[in-house]
Amino acid sequence: MAIPFQRESEETDRLLALSDGVIAIAITLLVLEITVPEVPAGTPPSVVADLVFEQSQEYVGYVLSFLVIGLYWTLHRRIFIHIEAHDRGIVWLNLLFLLLVAFVPYGTSVFSAYPNRLGVSVIAAVLALTGFSLAALWIHALRKQLLEAGLASRTVGIQAARFLASPLVFAGSIAVASVDPRWAMLSWVLLIPINGALNSRLVKSVAE
Repeated sequence: MAIPFQRESEETDRLLALSDGVIAIAITLLVLEITVPEVPAGTPPSVVADLVFEQSQEYVGYVLSFLVIGLYWTLHRRIFIHIEAHDRGIVWLNLLFLLLVAFVPYGTSVFSAYPNRLGVSVIAAVLALTGFSLAALWIHALRKQLLEAGLASRTVGIQAARFLASPLVFAGSIAVASVDPRWAMLSWVLLIPINGALNSRLVKSVAE
């Protein structure tokens, strides 16, 4: 039994194929949540334009969720670049990550329908939990010594910071939303400089 189990632990192609498929479907479902406004025949073009413009919240939700899922896919890819083998913990944590990724379109729909404290809190919570599950995947691989040998501790630490940065921003925005949802949405812009700075540090640590 030891040999088949060893082969299973070293085989990650199917796990990655499933992950890429679920993420691709989740991203595709996001655009399906954008509805086309229904207007009676003969409606002036100016009215139609106004109705399309009123859907701006749906566009914001789509772009935000698309970019964050894309970021999480990139980080997920980085995890499995460094993982040499996996155990049952990796498999189940990866399934948890995919479960939450698949739930993102629903969170986006709630945000688009209710762009207030409720909607902002729901989408922020979904994106935060998704990010934390990815961080848990990395930490588990580190604890179980499943990462490639010779990976610098500084690189491991920067990667961990990258996995935690985005979900912490979203988690913090939930508290801000209780005061002002608009400020909570504005806080999401912090994702750009934070991830940019961490990625720059990661590149330098790898080059050293």
